[in-house]
Amino acid sequence: MDRLEPVDAAQRIVEESFPTAIAAFLAGSVLTSQRTETSDLDIVVVLPGAPAPFRNTLRMYGWVVELFVQTPTSLEHYWTSEAASWRSTLLRMCVDSHILTSFGSTALDIQTEARMRLVKGPPPVPVETLMHRRYLLTDLLDDLRGATAQAELAFIASTLLIAASELFLLAQSHWLGAGKWLSRYFADLDAPLLERLVNGQLAVLVQSDRGPLIRAVVEVLDLAGGPLTEGYRVDGEDPAKKNEP
Repeated sequence: MDRLEPVDAAQRIVEESFPTAIAAFLAGSVLTSQRTETSDLDIVVVLPGAPAPFRNTLRMYGWVVELFVQTPTSLEHYWTSEAASWRSTLLRMCVDSHILTSFGSTALDIQTEARMRLVKGPPPVPVETLMHRRYLLTDLLDDLRGATAQAELAFIASTLLIAASELFLLAQSHWLGAGKWLSRYFADLDAPLLERLVNGQLAVLVQSDRGPLIRAVVEVLDLAGGPLTEGYRVDGEDPAKKNEP
């Protein structure tokens, strides 16, 4: 079967598979100029009840389809649980989307609420969390300086790129993302710094030159409060002590 256009394919999938849907949205890069040959259809479906919630991946009408099937209450639950870890995947999918179906104003109401939450931003990042991430990033930087094996350098450089990007976003009170969204969120705030980090990673992988990446990561650390090693202490828990008077 020839591949249908994204909206046409998504519309058919919802009509055929979810006739009781009270709202449905097509999200993702298929709606933008960033669409590629490997883009899939991300479809959020809201049902009034069972069998939702569930997630399913299938292939229909020439597309790989990612279905995120929710109820109104499960949608609220996952919005909240994602936000607790400073992530907004489901929120963003509801906001940056094309409405496929709606019972009355349900879909518009969901988009409005999701947009308000997205614009409000994530919850505050505890100081302890930022300190812990600064400590881990500083430790990784020391690993990069001292590593001698090429394979270790490759893994450390890749881990540094992600860890530095996440620390940067958290320090700016911004949502986190994964994969391409981590890159896009970073670029929205400071494209030149992101370019220095990426070029630094490439310099390690291609030329075994650690200098550019070290300098870029130090920039991120300085923006977040500076490197952290000596003096960093975290008290642990001992379950046995909970029963002591």
